[in-house]
Amino acid sequence: MNDEAQFGRRIAGLLSERNGQLDPAVLGALGAARRRAVAASERQFAGVRSPHVVMAWWRTAKPAAAAVLLLAVLFAGDYVNTARTQAVQGEVETALLADDLPIDAYLDQGFRAWLQQAESSSSRS
Repeated sequence: MNDEAQFGRRIAGLLSERNGQLDPAVLGALGAARRRAVAASERQFAGVRSPHVVMAWWRTAKPAAAAVLLLAVLFAGDYVNTARTQAVQGEVETALLADDLPIDAYLDQGFRAWLQQAESSSSRS
């Protein structure tokens, strides 16, 4: 138990002891004042959320918020990756269509072997 809690309990005990020594009229007036203060406080804060209620809600919602944020980051990354891949594929297709060779030539495995052989022989020269 911390020192503040012990101090609070000690003060409450002393006040309770002293209440027995007060005049009943004074006790009645103090009780009525306390009831009025509590009622005024309830009217003032009716409909206002306590910070403790908001914090309790946030503690409950924090894991869900983290999961939603993680999914949003994953979907954004996938979107950017897909857009980048499509852009590269579009450049390749544009280059293929702008070339004089027919597309079937690029699909022919023998043509690919000839290209590699031509590249290797030109790099040797």
